[in-house]
Amino acid sequence: MKAVMVAVHSVISIALIYMVLHQMGRFAELGGAFGSGSLHTMFGRQKGLDTGGKITLVLCVAFVVSSIITAVFISG
Repeated sequence: MKAVMVAVHSVISIALIYMVLHQMGRFAELGGAFGSGSLHTMFGRQKGLDTGGKITLVLCVAFVVSSIITAVFISG
């Protein structure tokens, strides 16, 4: 079971890294790294999350949960 959890955690980690880097590509300027992605919108920051943002949020939650579960399996 330990090996399965480590493999699942690794897949989630790689997917999360890919999604974060993919979103950083949209705001490739220097200020994009610090959250100034609202520079190019007419009325300020866009409200809500797009599909990529929702996927990233789900992967973040899955990463935290799998980190805890993997730690429990490895320690026990």
